[in-house]
Amino acid sequence: MEEAIEKFMTMTEKISNCGKNPRNYGTDVDIYRSEIHIIKLIGDYANLHVSEIARKFGVTKGAVSQSLKKLERKGLVEKYLDETNNTRLLVKLTDKGQKAYLSHEEHHKVSDKDILQYLDELSDHELEIVVTFIEKTSEMAERHL
Repeated sequence: MEEAIEKFMTMTEKISNCGKNPRNYGTDVDIYRSEIHIIKLIGDYANLHVSEIARKFGVTKGAVSQSLKKLERKGLVEKYLDETNNTRLLVKLTDKGQKAYLSHEEHHKVSDKDILQYLDELSDHELEIVVTFIEKTSEMAERHL
């Protein structure tokens, strides 16, 4: 059990540290890990508003608004008024944002191929164990915030 915990802690540190080094994802601007994940969310779901983004990430609307301002300045997203509700702003990717989104998707397609293949080869029971482990460690992470 100690080996599993040690490997898990090493993995979480690697994930935590990878957010410190930006990538350009085929654009002319540096994009940080938190920013590309907002871009991914916007690319995956059309017509998102700030509250939805905040809810999906479990952060405040203020935090999302600050990130969106940075992404707007970088030319990756733009806000527009919701025609069905004039009090809400919706967010969409610009052409540059779409380029970053597609580059990020390709990056994961290549980088994650081996883990996706591994998961695909697991039995339903083994996959259930992995999912339970991820849920439990996610709960643990919440307690450490």
